[in-house]
Amino acid sequence: MPGAAPIPSFLFDLDGVVVDSNGLHVESWKEVARRHGFDCPDPGHIGKCGLRTKAVIRELLRWPVSEEEAGRIGFEKEEIYREWIRKDGIRAIPGIAEFIAEARGMGIRCAIGSSAPRENVDLCLRALGLEDAFGATVSGADVQRGKPAPDIFLKAAEGIGAAPRECLVFEDAPAGIAAAHAAGMRAVALLTSHAREEVAAADIFATDFTGLSPQSLQAAWKPLGS
Repeated sequence: MPGAAPIPSFLFDLDGVVVDSNGLHVESWKEVARRHGFDCPDPGHIGKCGLRTKAVIRELLRWPVSEEEAGRIGFEKEEIYREWIRKDGIRAIPGIAEFIAEARGMGIRCAIGSSAPRENVDLCLRALGLEDAFGATVSGADVQRGKPAPDIFLKAAEGIGAAPRECLVFEDAPAGIAAAHAAGMRAVALLTSHAREEVAAADIFATDFTGLSPQSLQAAWKPLGS
């Protein structure tokens, strides 16, 4: 229909949006800090901040280590996290599998845009049986700048052939909401890890995916700036 808005494409963060991973991240940060004798203040915030692992070590925790050592410690932290998933699995955010299945049935293109390491993205999707559910998966290793820069979501959109203004992002962290808007995309805030006031810049809010419908989101769709 002339003048009609395009059907949106859906871009999903991973942690706190597809997988309920905050608890595992908190405990793995505490464990790697214990092993190396460092303080780990406010691990709950660190586990859900949406930043890349090395950025957490260098910019949030400010552990007195070199860039190279931060990389090694970061890998160790993520390997602890992955080992726990390999052993015990990981929970999905309520309603995500059904939401994605409905979206794909409607012809809506879906992609992952996560700050997490590539190994985490692949392992989590495999653990939930969702490895074939997305047309593209972008990890923190695939871009130079992490969130709140827009790079991850721009690359995810490119991976499924979608223009940025046609994309709706699902996020749980302030850095991710900022990244979506910086990319020229609207954002849905899932209140799985942050209070509503912390993600107040989002365009839509939901507790999880059980209260969301791809059909209703598509019907109400307006690109950013329209």
